[in-house]
Amino acid sequence: MDWQLDTGSGVPIYLQLKQQIIQKVVRGEWGPGHQLPTVRQLAVDVRVNVNTVSRVYSEVEREGFIQTHQGKGTFVSAKSRWAGDVGDRMEAVERFAEMVMEMARAQGIGRVELIEVLQEMDEKRS
Repeated sequence: MDWQLDTGSGVPIYLQLKQQIIQKVVRGEWGPGHQLPTVRQLAVDVRVNVNTVSRVYSEVEREGFIQTHQGKGTFVSAKSRWAGDVGDRMEAVERFAEMVMEMARAQGIGRVELIEVLQEMDEKRS
């Protein structure tokens, strides 16, 4: 799997990893039932501490994107909030937006600048 982690970005590695997992689920790259790497395997793959990956998995699971089944592994949730009704999807988008804002703050980017970036991106895609 292709992981893009930038240790010099100022954004904590666990946030970068969390964001990438959620993106893969939200974009449909990983559908319901997709098995994620084990905590140890992902830690080796991205060269981070096992505790970092464990924290990421715990947070992403708490947010409803994945489920861990003892002895079987970690999978994209079949009942992911992303696949739910409009209210559930909006809640998922809000959680994702909070993470983006946190990453922007770590880069010294304020709310106004972040909104400008999002507007520019939207205009380019129109």
